[in-house]
Amino acid sequence: MDAEVLELSVATPLAHALAADVARRRGIRALSIKGPVAEYHGLRAPRMSADADVLVDPARFVEFCDELAGRGWRTRVGRDTPSLLPQHSATYIHPDWPCDIDVHWMFPGFFADAEIAFEALWMSRSTVSIANARVFAPSRPGTAVVMALHAVRDLRAERHRSERVLVLKALTHSFTENERDEFTSIVREGGAGWALKEFLAQAGLPSVGDDGDEDGRRGWDIFRSNVDDASSVAWWRQVGEARWWQKPAWLWRAVWVSRRDVPRNDADSLPSHREAWRYRLHRWGRGWRATMRHLHGNGKERAR
Repeated sequence: MDAEVLELSVATPLAHALAADVARRRGIRALSIKGPVAEYHGLRAPRMSADADVLVDPARFVEFCDELAGRGWRTRVGRDTPSLLPQHSATYIHPDWPCDIDVHWMFPGFFADAEIAFEALWMSRSTVSIANARVFAPSRPGTAVVMALHAVRDLRAERHRSERVLVLKALTHSFTENERDEFTSIVREGGAGWALKEFLAQAGLPSVGDDGDEDGRRGWDIFRSNVDDASSVAWWRQVGEARWWQKPAWLWRAVWVSRRDVPRNDADSLPSHREAWRYRLHRWGRGWRATMRHLHGNGKERAR
């Protein structure tokens, strides 16, 4: 395939079909999520997606990723960095494809064990047609849970606010009682009751109780409050929680990125010194602004 010929609008649905084929040939359970699945169920307005999201049986996540790698897909170059949310996916790119494939082993907002959350979605799965291929996907209620979690994670973005309203409208106006019960059941089994507590109330659905540990809930809340600056806040949180003798090393890692670790698509090509410095300067500026906003926000919170 030629990336100049393969249009994004065609590539993304084909990537879902490709992922389904990989899973089927290896006997791996996998669900296409978000994107065209949400559109199929009437839970997202039609728009072009830049990636194909796939939720894979956590026990076989590595096997699925290895199979993608065997077909020429690879992860972007970059170092591991702290995150406010648990590491939940790996992004794969291909030189001949203009879209990514995001392979998830869990979905943020589900606080139950990843296997249990996956089972909750898998047991009620549906089959949808994407790029003329039949792929497994969560049911309409299951997709609604995924889209609700995706939306409430970042309500600063207009797109996420719109998606939240659309899912809420579907739940209250077009879902059957059985579908509403299934939605609540998946929330309960997947441990998403705490993340969707307000959403459930607004949909007129019963609370399913709090789930997840205190650290996980705190990370979720901090992320939601600092969506635009999540990376910088995660670094400061890591430095703050490190033991005193580890703090200098973590602080240095937060500030300095070597040429080898500059994020890029091509693992075989190091950025030039000029490119590396351009990246560092841009990152430092962004990090400084994020830090000032975070400190200002914390100061206002303490003043209350």
